[in-house]
Amino acid sequence: MSYEWENPQLVGEGTEKPHASFIPYLDPFSGEWEYPEEFISLNGNWGFLFAKNPFEVPEDFFSENFDDSNWDEIEVPSNWEMKGYGKPIYTNVVYPFEPNPPFVPKDDNPTGVYRRWIEIPEDWFKREIFLHFEGVRSFFYLWVNGKKIGFSKDSCTPAEFRLTDVLRPGKNLITVEVLKWSDGSYLEDQDMWWFAGIYRDVYLYSLPKFHIRDVFVRTDLDENYRDGKIFLDVEMRNLGEEEEKDLEVTLITPDGDEKTLVKETVKPEDRVLSFAFDVKDPRKWSAETPHLYVLKLKLGEDEKKVNFGFRKIEIKDGMLLFNGKPLYIKGVNRHEFDPDRGHAVTVERMIQDIKLMKQHNINTVRTSHYPNQTKWYDLCDYFGLYVIDEANIESHGIGWDPEVTLANRPEWEKAHLDRIQRMVERDKNHPCVIFWSLGNEAGDGVNFEKAALWIKERDNTRLIHYEGTTRRGESYYVDVFSLMYPKIDVLLEYASRKREKPFIMCEYAHAMGNSVGNLKDYWDVIERYPYLHGGCIWDWVDQGIRKKDENGKEFWAYGGDFGDEPNNKNFCCNGVVLPDRTPEPELYEVKKIYQNIKVRQISIDTYEVENGYLFTDLEMFDGTWRIRKDGEVIEEGRFKLSAEPGERKIFKIPLPVMEDSEYFLEICFALSEDTLWAKKGHVVAWEQFLLKPPIFQKSIVQEKVDFSEDGRYLLVRTKDAEFIFSKLTGLLEHIVYRGRNILTGSIVPNFWRVPTDNDIGNRMPERLSIWKKASSERKLFKMFWKRRENSVSVQSVYQVPGNSWVYLTYTIFGNGDILVDLSLIPAEGVPEIPRIGLQFTVPEEFGTVEWYGRGPHETYWDRKESGLFARHRKAVDEMIHRYVRPQETGNRSDVRWFALSDGETKLFVSGMPQIDFSVWPFSMEDLERAQHISELPERDFVTVNVDFRQMGLGGDDSWGAMPHLEYRLLPKPYRFSFRMRISKEIPSWRVLAAIPETLHVEMSSEDVIREGDTLRVKFSLLNDTPLSKEEQVVLFVDGNEYSVRRVVIPPFKKEELVFKVEGLKKGEHLIHTNLNTRKTIYVR
Repeated sequence: MSYEWENPQLVGEGTEKPHASFIPYLDPFSGEWEYPEEFISLNGNWGFLFAKNPFEVPEDFFSENFDDSNWDEIEVPSNWEMKGYGKPIYTNVVYPFEPNPPFVPKDDNPTGVYRRWIEIPEDWFKREIFLHFEGVRSFFYLWVNGKKIGFSKDSCTPAEFRLTDVLRPGKNLITVEVLKWSDGSYLEDQDMWWFAGIYRDVYLYSLPKFHIRDVFVRTDLDENYRDGKIFLDVEMRNLGEEEEKDLEVTLITPDGDEKTLVKETVKPEDRVLSFAFDVKDPRKWSAETPHLYVLKLKLGEDEKKVNFGFRKIEIKDGMLLFNGKPLYIKGVNRHEFDPDRGHAVTVERMIQDIKLMKQHNINTVRTSHYPNQTKWYDLCDYFGLYVIDEANIESHGIGWDPEVTLANRPEWEKAHLDRIQRMVERDKNHPCVIFWSLGNEAGDGVNFEKAALWIKERDNTRLIHYEGTTRRGESYYVDVFSLMYPKIDVLLEYASRKREKPFIMCEYAHAMGNSVGNLKDYWDVIERYPYLHGGCIWDWVDQGIRKKDENGKEFWAYGGDFGDEPNNKNFCCNGVVLPDRTPEPELYEVKKIYQNIKVRQISIDTYEVENGYLFTDLEMFDGTWRIRKDGEVIEEGRFKLSAEPGERKIFKIPLPVMEDSEYFLEICFALSEDTLWAKKGHVVAWEQFLLKPPIFQKSIVQEKVDFSEDGRYLLVRTKDAEFIFSKLTGLLEHIVYRGRNILTGSIVPNFWRVPTDNDIGNRMPERLSIWKKASSERKLFKMFWKRRENSVSVQSVYQVPGNSWVYLTYTIFGNGDILVDLSLIPAEGVPEIPRIGLQFTVPEEFGTVEWYGRGPHETYWDRKESGLFARHRKAVDEMIHRYVRPQETGNRSDVRWFALSDGETKLFVSGMPQIDFSVWPFSMEDLERAQHISELPERDFVTVNVDFRQMGLGGDDSWGAMPHLEYRLLPKPYRFSFRMRISKEIPSWRVLAAIPETLHVEMSSEDVIREGDTLRVKFSLLNDTPLSKEEQVVLFVDGNEYSVRRVVIPPFKKEELVFKVEGLKKGEHLIHTNLNTRKTIYVR
């Protein structure tokens, strides 16, 4: 037996032709929604029956006499899985059932039946009555008063039914049967939760017999982008009116002025009237300046309003132009998602999204991967966002090969065209829509080709996008070249020769978990080379569902958390905001890189400001400069600049006399007035410049230290503290300050980080596992100590798995200062290193942290442009970000110093000259073990990581891409040092205890060699100081640089280097180095 829901050539029955959206109407002057008088919302509670499949619903459930008194009630709009019926399922590519298009499971096809009685006013029956479903997933039948009306499939565009002939005055019964799976499901495989139900608005409305069925408004600008033209098509429909009616078209400007454009009498017949109007120098619409005009159309009693804008999208010389200006797509992809409501997103959530996007310099949204609610487009028109409007087509799980893809199958042609045409007809009047996107990851084929050609004939004011064809190369039927997740090399290659199409990355910077590294590197290339126009980050919001565990603790649920099989775990959590829209640290980096004002340093007091906006003068912003001394603001000034779009202006900053401290200049621009999306004072752009590096002072420590030992421990005492080292492990196990133990565990070398989602994608836990072992399975090779009058140095040397060597040296001074030095000498053949640092724990009372460095949010080697150098302060609990799936978190980069405090005592750490650090209210093991935030325990200690660095985060993709090479700790010798002190006050970070700094260098070689022989030049480098040294040894032969070797020399250690010099001719030759060693040798 065949079913309508398993036949792709049956896209609907009983439905009206698609048309532009008119209900509700967003008034651009008040920002309020308007509904017609003849309107009945059917949102609210409906009677609901849930069944395992459509064959298990009761007979005659659509009958008016059917007893539904024992049915449940369900909210409309909603997804029934979010109301406890069935279970959410998350997959990325695979279908939740065995694919065999167009067939779907018969036994397991969750089905929901909705019933609702409604009252229809008697005067409505002089008019035409329509029932409108904005979105039902994935297939539904409609009955009215027991009569079957029809069905519809596309889950993301409206289905509208004319019900005039089946309704009656008074009570009427609406019955809807919804199937979760249908042939339409094969086109809705969109890397999101598989939900079902009536999840968008439902309403009834009535129109006069003779009414405006559709309106299409297009605009154009002249060659100077000054004067405009309106092209207007008005489609009228007559369903029984006999009298002529007056048609009146009125133009309302953004200032509220009205002008009548058309006033004529029309006959009551089905027809389309077309008009064209010239408009002198209209105010232009853009994301920066969303000036909306209104067309008010009246045909007798029927009135419709359409918001529109004057703008022009075009391609010239391979460049994407908007109103004549090159447009960079600074975008994100956005799924419609709410952690409590699934796909039934509220207007409040939409506005929250738009405001957050605009506050973070995002100008474009791709509606991945389906048309959104109509209100979304109204709001994008109103607030100002460019939209890449995408059709509800993705058949990823079928495959993309030409002989396999549904895009090439004739029986699927109608389904493809229907979805694309319904999107275009619904959204065609929105100025925010700049591209029509044919779909996503659905292969390439004739079905898309035909759809594109239809669009070009229907709407020539927008560009056509589809990555599914351009991934195979140039394609004639799309207007932009688009790829997903290209490497930077691909961008450089595209820009290296003449192109006819702009390059858009429809998806890039995969933001799964702790990600979005190297965003600046992409934009440095985009802004430097032609044809490159940006892209849309994947994606906006983590699709985590709010859930509670058995202990009542909330967490974000992802694939598999509902017993759903198959699933793709947390691959649905790729957002720059959490499910509840809490910004993730990546979002601050996006804001910084996407900012539209650039500031460059010309000289120490002279700066160039470039206005990167397309249509906004810098007069809209208040400028502020601040000078920070060691992180604290000491001087501040305000300024106002007038700079037109693209213009550069130079201005000077009065600088103070600068001492030995470190000085930064900060220049920022903030809104000078409230806007729709942010308040006055909101910062839109900033830059920071180092004016003067710090000068470190060396202080001779006068206080003495005491030293003692027994069979198990070394004990070093200062006036206020004791430091206890284990001879068994070589570790510093206790710091006792004024009788209180500051450590709750030993200070240990650490070369591991908790794997991020990107790390897991590139198999870092397997590839680099040797370094996890190196953090826990070290073997003490020897322990060495050296006493001076004012200090004691204790060095432990470890061999770690992989045959690498670790030198850990502490030097404790009588004034309480501790110099800590770590050297890592990797063995040949070991892989790159995730992290280099030390880790320890302190009591939970140390719950506040202050630091001077980048902040206030977390930053990493390849994601730190948004970190402001300043003094920051937070509670330890605020120093982490709770990613949906717990992973490495909380790092702060380029830190000069930090101090943990319990309110009285401070544990102070300062870099020499800088460090990275993080503090966690749990252990590394806790963090790595947890799969959800509710699994992170509350510990009675704080974990402290003091690091040289950890490798970058990456983010080109999350399924194999590694951090860029320049952000990886490749296997070579490393060293870093820092200072610690336990005290009541924060000491000066620029005053260090004086130590011996001499490196003893001896050079030796043969005095005489034969011509043709190899000269061996041997260097002995003795570091008799408590800090490791890193040297570049440059060997010169007869004044010319011959060879360069880098060497790391741990404290109290001698290293030997041998250079081989070939090809010396007869005679004398001078051999010397940059280390002030020289020797003359003779070749005979």
